[in-house]
Amino acid sequence: MGASLANELRIGLSRGGNVRPRTRVIGGVGAVALLAVLVCFVYLETRGGFYPSYPAATFSNLSAPVAGGHAIGDLVAQTEAGAVRGASVGSAVAFMGIPYARPPVGELRWEAPRPATPWTGVRDATRPGLPCAQDPAGLTPFLAPMAKAYGSTYAESPVQSSEDCLYLNVWAPEWPPKHALPVMAWLHGGSNKVGSGAQSSYNGVSLTARGVVLVTINYRLGVLGFFSHPELTAKSPHHSSGNYGLLDQIAALEWVKNNIAHFGGDPQNVTLFGESAGAIDAAMLMTSPLAGGLFRRVISESGPAFGPAQALSQAEAFGTAVGELSSGDPHATPLQRLRGLPAAEVEKLVAQAKEHFAGDTSSFTLDGWVLRQSSQQAFLNGSILKVDLLIGLNGRELSAFRLAAAAPGNPLANQKGGMGGALQRFSDAARPFFGMWTKPALAIYVGNILTRRAAGLDQAANDLVAACPIGAMASLTTAAGQHVFVYRFDRSIPGKGQGELGAFHGLEVPYVFGDLHDPAWHWLPFTADDAALSNLIQTYWTNFAKSGNPNAQGLPNWPAWSDGKKEFLEIRKDGSITAQRNFPPLFSSLSAGDLRRSFKSE
Repeated sequence: MGASLANELRIGLSRGGNVRPRTRVIGGVGAVALLAVLVCFVYLETRGGFYPSYPAATFSNLSAPVAGGHAIGDLVAQTEAGAVRGASVGSAVAFMGIPYARPPVGELRWEAPRPATPWTGVRDATRPGLPCAQDPAGLTPFLAPMAKAYGSTYAESPVQSSEDCLYLNVWAPEWPPKHALPVMAWLHGGSNKVGSGAQSSYNGVSLTARGVVLVTINYRLGVLGFFSHPELTAKSPHHSSGNYGLLDQIAALEWVKNNIAHFGGDPQNVTLFGESAGAIDAAMLMTSPLAGGLFRRVISESGPAFGPAQALSQAEAFGTAVGELSSGDPHATPLQRLRGLPAAEVEKLVAQAKEHFAGDTSSFTLDGWVLRQSSQQAFLNGSILKVDLLIGLNGRELSAFRLAAAAPGNPLANQKGGMGGALQRFSDAARPFFGMWTKPALAIYVGNILTRRAAGLDQAANDLVAACPIGAMASLTTAAGQHVFVYRFDRSIPGKGQGELGAFHGLEVPYVFGDLHDPAWHWLPFTADDAALSNLIQTYWTNFAKSGNPNAQGLPNWPAWSDGKKEFLEIRKDGSITAQRNFPPLFSSLSAGDLRRSFKSE
């Protein structure tokens, strides 16, 4: 073969250098490969389109549309259950610790919330109620490793929590009320296991100064909020159990509908918004018929809900396993024994049961009453509430969880799994979103992980766990006739931990509340650009709450989502703002029609 090729080359050269066919083929293949690389490069560079970019400093003087001013007169408001007295906090008036339901204790543990017991006189509402029962460590295991990555420390006092916890807080920008203002009802994050509506980072002064009334809500968590058992199902008039945390949220929204006008809010213009588990819960309520008419819009931050849910029979089986571990009166039923135990002891039984049975007491159950189908099916079928949606993600959601899992003493730190099994699970989960491009996409992700390590892993997880479900929810909500706005928050804070964390899970929260200096975030070296960016984000969020459109004169245009362009707002690493098209990830197909076909074939 070598001699033959040499002879062909010699003859070709003797004829004036004409290249023989084989050589021309080789050269042609190289040219085609080079052209393909060039085309790919140009496509990737232009995929996002050409939109103007605005530095964060552009919005440093962005003023709030409404100034709260000073409260005048007695800070007393009437509710259906009785009068409450609040307090001035900065430019706002805050009414804290208002009960929206009876304490879910004793025989009311694992029951739907009941209306609050009326009171006489004026109830003090200057201090929040206790958080719902949870691990005393609270958010410290989540925040402390990130603070350490930035060369700092984070520690908070042990959380004092209680089962008597169904309280909410109202923040109003003016007193006495003069206008019927849009209402924003906040569902806190914390994996449906920790957190509360009264965390200092949810201070409402800055957000309400933009002309809204803010409500922050406590709801039952963990085993007290999401536990099913056959005895509970049998006693229920709806033949259901579980989802008590969601029922609490619905009860709080009903309280808002019936009472918020006394605080200057418009009960017909409520936006439900939340982060992480709170965002997931808000999206789940979009699929619940019980939540109809309670809100007009949803803002979902880093918490897509586009997946399966456990059947009631599965949840009951795990609940039975927990009940069988309970000790006490041998003549009592398992439910009676469980109700007689402190919440912390029940959580210990849950941990024991998980050693032998699969179960999750912080997620949802298809109980046939609160939830009649999975969120995935509800969005695919278009059987969701007719509400507008603002939804998005942070650039590296996984980084925070990766650091938390690797922290000493975390049980996740020592878990091991085969790479082959992980890749197969990733491929199976990706296939409905990527279709015929699943293998090329997987190859790119693997290569990215091998070269960029943690950052590559974060991107792969972001795309599959967050970006694809968010794009699916956006397309399917648009197909249902609603307006949708999508964002990607990529701002990362310069400093020691920037490379390890990037735009981590939860980072957008202080921007949304205008609370960059809250103690929870003291370890982040925010700059003047971050303050300007916070002004812009608060303006977008409150504009959406007012009208369903985040845009206004003088702001960078945020295009609505469409199946064709898939446009979104990008907040870049340096804090600058631009619009983009072709929402990530590469190779995915997130149009409503493609999604329905893909998931139907699964």
